[in-house]
Amino acid sequence: MNKKGIFRGIIILTVLIIGGFFLFTSSNQLENGLEKNKTVMNVLENYMEESCVPTSCCHATSCINENLKPNCSNILCTMECKPGTMDCGAGNCKWNNGNCEVEWNE
Repeated sequence: MNKKGIFRGIIILTVLIIGGFFLFTSSNQLENGLEKNKTVMNVLENYMEESCVPTSCCHATSCINENLKPNCSNILCTMECKPGTMDCGAGNCKWNNGNCEVEWNE
């Protein structure tokens, strides 16, 4: 073998080693990224589940995310239990498949 052949062999071996290193670290980063995404999704789902509230201040019939809730500070509601509303424990807001919705009690 001449010097050019040895030099080419060293370069090829170096490229393979460096390529393998980057492939290994990239796959570890991908796995770590997937785990982080799963964690973020779990946190978001728990947050969303806990943040569903009635859409209206009085006699609500549906639910929305807490960040969109109406300002009820100057609202007075009647104390009656209106049928078809969540009044008097007839329903609760809950997170279901990406949406806030009413879980009606029977």
